[in-house]
Amino acid sequence: MVDFEKMEQFRRRYVEKMKGITLTDFDLDKWEKIRESIYPPRRLNLDVIIDDTTLRDGLQMAGLVSPLPADAACIAEFLRDIGVERLEVLTYTKSDKEAIRIMQDKGLGDMIAAWCRASKEDVDSALQLDFKQIGISHPVSYIHFEKWSDVPLQNLVQRVADTVVYAKDHGLDVFVHGEDSTRADWEFERYLINTVAEAGATVYRICDTIGCGSADPNDPLPIGIPMKVRKIKEETKIPYIEIHAHDDLGTSLENTMAAIRAASGLYDKVYVSSTFLGIGERSGNVETEKVIMNCYLHHGMKKWDLRYLRELTIFISSALKYNVPQNKSIVGDLAFAHESGVHIHGLMASPLTYELFPPELVGQKRTIVIGKRSGKHGIRLKLEQLTGQKISEDDPRLAKLVEIIKDKFVSGLRRYPIKDTEFRNLAQKVGFEMK
Repeated sequence: MVDFEKMEQFRRRYVEKMKGITLTDFDLDKWEKIRESIYPPRRLNLDVIIDDTTLRDGLQMAGLVSPLPADAACIAEFLRDIGVERLEVLTYTKSDKEAIRIMQDKGLGDMIAAWCRASKEDVDSALQLDFKQIGISHPVSYIHFEKWSDVPLQNLVQRVADTVVYAKDHGLDVFVHGEDSTRADWEFERYLINTVAEAGATVYRICDTIGCGSADPNDPLPIGIPMKVRKIKEETKIPYIEIHAHDDLGTSLENTMAAIRAASGLYDKVYVSSTFLGIGERSGNVETEKVIMNCYLHHGMKKWDLRYLRELTIFISSALKYNVPQNKSIVGDLAFAHESGVHIHGLMASPLTYELFPPELVGQKRTIVIGKRSGKHGIRLKLEQLTGQKISEDDPRLAKLVEIIKDKFVSGLRRYPIKDTEFRNLAQKVGFEMK
């Protein structure tokens, strides 16, 4: 027998919790209490360190405009203010070096890391630029080794190990990046990881270079990312791991979160290599902002300042001449835009009806779009936004405005929404005063 009375009581208690969220006022403290109630966090037993590579892998995106050195430094400052703890950068060109100097002048020297090949020359370049940490990148799959088909495997391992030793002897902290890890022979990769750990590397980066990795905890090596996390812990001496996921199959976030969750309880921290907005080679990388928001919402991690996510999006779009998809999760122009009458009605009952979290949390704003699918609720809400006043559902001016707007779309000739300027003019014609 279903106990509907018990359900009704639970329903009232549950809905009561949402009343702190309104369409007009954002209170962070109220939101945090509501969040933990509606989305009970599943705590992880480790820290997540964002190692952002926007200024390395991100800038390798085909056709992207290279940022001015001052703009690159500004992106780095934004990321630091958000709470990113490590920044990977390129060091090869004059503008790269100028950007690094600006970053160092702004106090970012301890958190920036030079991306290097397995060569002493690259390490020397990092030393000349006063880096304190580097990442040494080298393939680990036989597919990639075809670039050096005449070089024995043991020589390739020794090349990486010698570079690690050289860097450590010069006082650098060293990460090693296993390029194409998700297509690597585990016997070989395990040997390489242990060799570089003995040479002094502290972190091994699992690189899902072409995005073929799997988040399924039961999938085998080499594609099974959770399995690889466990095997590295069980069978190697490397102190820490990092996940670097590409998005060729649209699974970079899934694979990244799977690595984080697999590492929980095995390590006290895990590093995540990501790019803001997911910019990067081919289909890009896992997005820094998505990793942060998933860790925050699902796992209750509150170490990041989320207010700057939208602002950094706008800056990167301008500095790199990058067209951010309008419906981009979290930070896109339409991430909190509503047109459908059904959705607007739900928002007016409670914003959480159709919004996962308040837009203000990430520096966003809610947008009401007036178009073909708008009804009285949407037009009324848009009026309240533009007039700054409460509008009664029975206001005759509202009824006139609804009729005028619906008439514009009845014939089917108009296909585009009504912009704010046009809406203001129509509202004034029926007697509303705009603020």
